Amino acid sequence: MASGRRPYSHTNVNNVSMNSVLTKVHIENQELEIVDRLIEPQTIAHFLEFALGALLPNGKACDLVRMTPDEIPLTQTSPDPDADQTVIIDRVMNRIGSMQDGDRLCCVGKNIHSLKNRLWEGIVPLCEQRWKEKGLNKTVNFDVACQHLSAVCATFEYLNQPKVMANMRDTFNLIWEHWRELEVMLNRQRAEKQQPSVSVTGLWTAYMTAHFEVMTERAHRWVTVKVSALRAPLLTTLRLHRPVDLDTLDRIQWRTTDALHKLAEINCVADYGILIPMDGYKGYTAPAVPSNIPPALRSTVWSVRGEACSRRLKQVTRTARYQSIMQARARGETHHLADPVSLHQACLDQINGQHQLRREVRGNPVEPVPREPWIARLLYWIQSPNDRRQSFGLAIYRLTYKQSDAEWDACKQKIEQHIADWGLGQTGSSAIKPHLKLHWKDGKELGISEGDVEAARKHFHDLGPSPLDAPDQVNDRVFLVVDEPSVASYTSSSYSSALLTARDGDFAGFVLAVDAEWNPSEGPDRPDESPGYHGQMRIMGSLVWGDLFAMHASQSALLEDLWPLALDHPNTVYVGPVVPDEIKDWRLQNGLRNMCLRAVADFAHKKINGTPFPVAPVQTIPTRTARSGTTGDAGPSTSPSNPPPGSAQGQEDNPLRSYLMRAFHRHLQRNNHHREAALVGEMLATPPNQTVDMERVRQRLEQGEANPAPPMSQEEEDELERREFEREFCPQQ
Repeated sequence: MASGRRPYSHTNVNNVSMNSVLTKVHIENQELEIVDRLIEPQTIAHFLEFALGALLPNGKACDLVRMTPDEIPLTQTSPDPDADQTVIIDRVMNRIGSMQDGDRLCCVGKNIHSLKNRLWEGIVPLCEQRWKEKGLNKTVNFDVACQHLSAVCATFEYLNQPKVMANMRDTFNLIWEHWRELEVMLNRQRAEKQQPSVSVTGLWTAYMTAHFEVMTERAHRWVTVKVSALRAPLLTTLRLHRPVDLDTLDRIQWRTTDALHKLAEINCVADYGILIPMDGYKGYTAPAVPSNIPPALRSTVWSVRGEACSRRLKQVTRTARYQSIMQARARGETHHLADPVSLHQACLDQINGQHQLRREVRGNPVEPVPREPWIARLLYWIQSPNDRRQSFGLAIYRLTYKQSDAEWDACKQKIEQHIADWGLGQTGSSAIKPHLKLHWKDGKELGISEGDVEAARKHFHDLGPSPLDAPDQVNDRVFLVVDEPSVASYTSSSYSSALLTARDGDFAGFVLAVDAEWNPSEGPDRPDESPGYHGQMRIMGSLVWGDLFAMHASQSALLEDLWPLALDHPNTVYVGPVVPDEIKDWRLQNGLRNMCLRAVADFAHKKINGTPFPVAPVQTIPTRTARSGTTGDAGPSTSPSNPPPGSAQGQEDNPLRSYLMRAFHRHLQRNNHHREAALVGEMLATPPNQTVDMERVRQRLEQGEANPAPPMSQEEEDELERREFEREFCPQQ
């Protein structure tokens, strides 16, 4: 039984042993606490598939004796029914984490837990399409890109906390003991049939060793490849930029070297951190450390490895740097601090040192890179001669009927193309793509009212699950719906971010994913972990296969588990994994929108109550032509040569919008909403078709917080609004 002790909580910063400041932002943004079962429950089902003859998670064969299908029923028996009637499989699942045994459960933030779910099943943290759609390969989004990389490091930092490591090891070992109970029963039967004995415990250790190899190797490879891609243009800038003074670093060089240093730190933390040491796991023997490698570099303790790597990297880099300087002097070259050639060579020396250190810490890389296990598993079934399954898919219902046949066909084609656009960076995707299918169902032909998701859910339930031997398998846990908002997201040019700060890649076409097992009367299974979940979620089309289906196929997450990642999106759309800076931008946009709506509601309330706000003697809003005259009675000029203070060039063709924006800006300032006011002020100053400079937004924010506006009464605010309106639009009297 569970002891009732409070589990380890990673959300308590005092519990966390951090080696790098890079992961701090992720530790501090664990807003939604999740109870984590360290060994994911689906691991047991996947292990039993392997025990019956499937490949290891890394795609390799195993020469250990396997179980046979007719032996699986033994997992539903108890080895000692008189003392304990709990069957083997229930004993195993209880150890994973349950009311009967919750001693090794841990608590962690959703931001870290959601990424752990992906990494556990070897799914890339962020696919190549989303990386490019978000613009993370661009300099302007460098910090956000680095947060996506450091998020992976933060996840393994959590898994390497001493208490978490001990809990995972103990869970593995307790399950090992239960497999030993099964092993005894199996071999007793096999001895009677004169069959070779089977080591279920040996299979368990072999499976989890390969599982951790895939998990860590794929995550590490993803981080280091992304670091190399981000570093390439920085190295080019460092090599080509020539400062005015060769003995003094200029601003560009400082900024470039700072960015390179950040990437170097991410690489270093990834090298020693993205590991799961298995010392103490029953049946596992760690390979001997080569005599030429300092033992501390392969310590099982995260902090010891980190300190040893830091020292070793400095040693290797300094040695290489000294040799480079001596070679330059031998060629008669003079050393200058800001010399582009010297700076570039210094970075190359550090990179070469990191490559050397990586092999010392991690050994040789796994080649070829293993496929994502869910893909390998589906392909194994497809290629198995005794398995009839040939395709896997999702049902998708059309629940909008206003379009003509031609309009619908064009929209349907866009949706199918977008959904099919996935797989870059997901090893094995090209092999599985031909076997993934959408099964379209026309709601109108089925008698389903437009937009009636509940009726579609009932129809889906009535169809029932696909027979296990059916060639075409349709997922029975989730289905898709194309409703009117979905069509608009693919056909309307107006679907985009409301603010220039948000990335356009987060506002592409979407469909509605529906939880087939949702019961409105019961609500979510874990309301505290999925607040506001109501059985459906909008999801970007290109994430249907690589995220939604992959999570369901691997059983690592359900729709309810993905929902919290969509909560802060301005349109509540799941756009893949997100990091703190992205959530901050979304919340700023949401807050600004809500404030704008409240301001409009306040204005309407004043009008309903007869409050004269604002009253102006002239009702007509002058056009740009009228306002750009030179007569003494003309209002302020809005021509490009003389724009109003704080406005953007190009806004003069919409004076009402500009006025409302400035009025809203003043309203925010007067009410000391500094973050929102800073954003609106910068939007006004940003030329059309350009993205808001977030650095200037931060500067405006600091100024606003340092100089808050004095409080005003409602009468004073109304009078000021009236005067500003008259000054903006009314001829001088």
